[in-house]
Amino acid sequence: MANNYLGREVSIVGVGYTPMGSNLDSPELQNTSERELLAWAAKEALDNGNVNAQQVDAFLVGMSGPNYEARLKSGGPFFADWIGAHNKPTLFHDEGCGTSAIGITQAVMMVASGVYDCVISTAVNINSTTPVYALPPYIRCEQTSDEMWGTIWTGTDAAYSKPYVGGMAISDSSIICYCKQYGISFDEIDEAIVNYMIKKREEALLNPKAITVTETYEQEAKRFGFDSVKKYLLDNRYDPRMGFFVRARTLGKVVDGASAAVVCTAEIAKQLHNKPIHVAGIASACFPEKAFRDMPIEAEIKMFKQMYSMAGITDPRKELDYFGTHDCPVVTVIDTAEASGYMDPGETCRMMLEGKVNFDGPRPITTSGGRTQLGHPRAPAFNIELAEAVYQMRGENGARQMAIPPKTALVYGGGSGIACGGVVLKV
Repeated sequence: MANNYLGREVSIVGVGYTPMGSNLDSPELQNTSERELLAWAAKEALDNGNVNAQQVDAFLVGMSGPNYEARLKSGGPFFADWIGAHNKPTLFHDEGCGTSAIGITQAVMMVASGVYDCVISTAVNINSTTPVYALPPYIRCEQTSDEMWGTIWTGTDAAYSKPYVGGMAISDSSIICYCKQYGISFDEIDEAIVNYMIKKREEALLNPKAITVTETYEQEAKRFGFDSVKKYLLDNRYDPRMGFFVRARTLGKVVDGASAAVVCTAEIAKQLHNKPIHVAGIASACFPEKAFRDMPIEAEIKMFKQMYSMAGITDPRKELDYFGTHDCPVVTVIDTAEASGYMDPGETCRMMLEGKVNFDGPRPITTSGGRTQLGHPRAPAFNIELAEAVYQMRGENGARQMAIPPKTALVYGGGSGIACGGVVLKV
């Protein structure tokens, strides 16, 4: 491993993201292009950090499947003027749903290296429509479900993955082994996932950016003739199986949106904001989907250890106050919570069963509403959870605010490939 430290102290000074909705149906997002959404998120992050665009030295633009979804390649320069970064250096990248996780680790290293003092990392995806080749990007056509899922599954290794299933069957096998190891029944896993989704729906209803969520699961189940949310969410007509434990809704609700985060030196951050958030540790990793056969995943364990070594964390179960994770599919929360040490081995399922992972519980996880409720815009996902952690740590999270703002947080994101990354944050 290379030098396990950052060359300069680095802070997150500004975060932001657009409402999560549909380019077709949500009035807030109708007829927008990727450029407009990304500019929206970038402006919010810059304003949140009291940063002038002229202070930004470089910018990153992330998208999942840009060639398919946005008809773009080498697209970074196309966004420069939209965020006030004319003639600034850029990096255009794609790591699937983990794109903005890798983006933030790169932005931190760019600043820590001393090459730049202030960098903005952005990400955007519009999944409901696509632009037309060679025409202005606001001229768009609806993307069919088959087209969308067809492009999404290009992010799995076709040499080893079952078509249109990807790593789900492998993920199932790891959870089966987990159940046997800790004496957990399959029904308890199903119920834990349902309880998690119910709690995340409650949090999404408290998040003004979750514009597609309008009712509780109890109300929704009743509307479809069910007297039980559990029966509703385990009914194959309304939530069909994609694997043994993985169901369609546990994969996340596909939405459109953008997100951004501004990274700068700690010295500059103190001049810009009275509550900058210190980046104590970063790391990233990749591993093949077949690694899901084992749980926890070796590459993730090594990645978390690297972050903790940088951050000076020796007991994450005691020292971490908050965990934001990529909860798509929901069942992977069990893996990441325990691979990171945020939960003890075998503990996560019980915490989910008992409803103790929401903002007012003892071990809060992804209090934004997460991918199943707030929505899953793909590339922007990590920055959304980064923003959630920053808001919680500043005590600015409104109706979802933890009673005691966390002093230390871990944010993790992963995507197709699998590429993953994360940060440890401290106040």
